[in-house]
Amino acid sequence: MGNQFLKLTLLLVTVCVCVSFITTKLNPKETIIFLSDSAIPTEIHGVKIFRQASDTKLSQLGVSSWPKWEGTPSKFPWKFKKTETMYFLEGKIKVNVDGYDKEEESFEIGKGDVVVFPKDMKCVWEIIEDVKKHYSLEEE
Repeated sequence: MGNQFLKLTLLLVTVCVCVSFITTKLNPKETIIFLSDSAIPTEIHGVKIFRQASDTKLSQLGVSSWPKWEGTPSKFPWKFKKTETMYFLEGKIKVNVDGYDKEEESFEIGKGDVVVFPKDMKCVWEIIEDVKKHYSLEEE
């Protein structure tokens, strides 16, 4: 029984690592996020969301050294000129990605989430609750 449990555990770890590399398209920063806590990101319309990131993840990413941004309730279009990784300290945002314009295709992100928006993505942000976030832009 113990030997079978070990084999199943190793198989599960192998599958999780493979899924990590596939879902992150071999982006090293995102792979570090996955491997550090075995958290599997949710991907919605190309946006990767790591819900309720742990202190370990945040420390590995160096989030505390990233610039901050704040926003109050509003609605505005946005295009990401670079891949942007962000960590939400406070607030809630409703996101509508260009091309997924139906109400049921929108999604929410907020406090505790690490979110990765890809370069050239167009969307509409609706800030529902005051937002404070750290962000990091991909180096060119």
